[in-house]
Amino acid sequence: MGIIKKQSVLNSLINYTGIVLGFITTIYLYPRIFDTEQYGLTRLLLSVSFVFTQFAHLGIKNISIKYFPFFQDKKNHHNGFFFIILLVPFLGMLLFLLIFILFDSFIIDFYSSENSVLFVSYYWYIIPLVFSILYFIVLDSYIRALFNSIPGSLASEIIIRVSTIILLLLYSFQYLDFEQFMIGFVGSYFLQPLYLIIHLINIGEFRIKLSLSIFKIIPAKELISFGFFGILGGISSILVNNIDIIMLGSLSGLTETGIYAIAFYVGSVIVVPKKSIAKIAPTLVAKHLKEGDLDEIEKIYKSSSINQLLVGVLIYIGVWANLDNLFSILPSDYSGGELVVLIIGAAKLIDMAAGINGVIILNSKYYRFDLYSIVFLIALSVALNYTLIPIYGISGAAIATFTSILIYNIIKCVYLWKKYHIQPLTNKVPWLLITGALVLVLFQFLPKIGGTYSDIAVRSILITALFSLIIYKLKISEDINLLIRQVLRRAKLIT
Repeated sequence: MGIIKKQSVLNSLINYTGIVLGFITTIYLYPRIFDTEQYGLTRLLLSVSFVFTQFAHLGIKNISIKYFPFFQDKKNHHNGFFFIILLVPFLGMLLFLLIFILFDSFIIDFYSSENSVLFVSYYWYIIPLVFSILYFIVLDSYIRALFNSIPGSLASEIIIRVSTIILLLLYSFQYLDFEQFMIGFVGSYFLQPLYLIIHLINIGEFRIKLSLSIFKIIPAKELISFGFFGILGGISSILVNNIDIIMLGSLSGLTETGIYAIAFYVGSVIVVPKKSIAKIAPTLVAKHLKEGDLDEIEKIYKSSSINQLLVGVLIYIGVWANLDNLFSILPSDYSGGELVVLIIGAAKLIDMAAGINGVIILNSKYYRFDLYSIVFLIALSVALNYTLIPIYGISGAAIATFTSILIYNIIKCVYLWKKYHIQPLTNKVPWLLITGALVLVLFQFLPKIGGTYSDIAVRSILITALFSLIIYKLKISEDINLLIRQVLRRAKLIT
């Protein structure tokens, strides 16, 4: 748990820095520099690329986390595992290119409506995006298997966002036209795997040993089977998280996609604590499952749930209380996304309350269940989006996402209870939710304080102070209470 706490805190700091940079790009720069269609194009290209990437890694991302403890042997170059890490995605990339070329007309036809013409013009940019994202997630999984989740966070939260800010400013001052911006935008994703390669060289782990000895340790059949289910499960998971944007691009066009993406971003700010824990938790879960230590697994399961939910509720309150301020900053073209923010935010809270259920299942002997449940979820998500988007537009997409996440997490939590008799919730959860509701209601009646930015700052500080005081007194989370005490000691407010 010490590793989780330490790296979760560091990841949270990186992620919150990323939020600030993301706020600059997503809330301030993109809406003022691009029209909604141009912004929608960037989101759609990334969503489609993420889906293809989950196929192209051929399961090696999941194999790295689950099986690396069996191969780990630094003196023997980890039995040549790094060579496999580089080889498998290369083969996956070749297979992706074949499928991409064979089915390009189908994908283009899917987005051939007059509202999505811009996507067709930049369709081939998906290839370099997939290559960059592919090697980033594979190298990141390898580094995380070495119990270090920080480099991947720096690459995805800081490097990409700083690069985007620079490109947007260059485009704004007309040093770049839109096509040149898009070339730079796609090219910036090469920086992520490049940074991880440099990190591996610096720590002496970029050592390629041409060996297949890992198959003497774990049978190839077992690795291929796990990798196959990892591919399908990964594709399914990414589809669930991106199907709304992908289908909006086809059914409603890039303009609606751009509006939805902005609102979705604001709502997704809540998920930062989950992202921080998710970077290191799989490695430890795999280790404890290997050792058969279910008590430690349950401890991590419950701790991840209450800690994620606590911070998530605080952020959700802050977003809700500042919703009018946030949308007053955006151009009028983006109005109408308020409901999307609240629905997506609620969906993320449900996901956080469920803790690391997916991580436990995927790294257990029941990993096949993750695929079965998510295939059902994809069918449900597609059906809901096709039904709700034509009727309710972007709000329909948000409702479909909320419903999908709710059902998916119920299924996984029930399954874990059935197999391991563990569940994520503690008796502190009702008190946490009541506290959050009371604080939110209280600050709904607080009049505006000064201008927009000063009101956001003051309102957010007051909400954080009051909420933190109450949850500290109620002892909702031992980990959070310890963190608060450490902060107060450093500020010399307590001894």
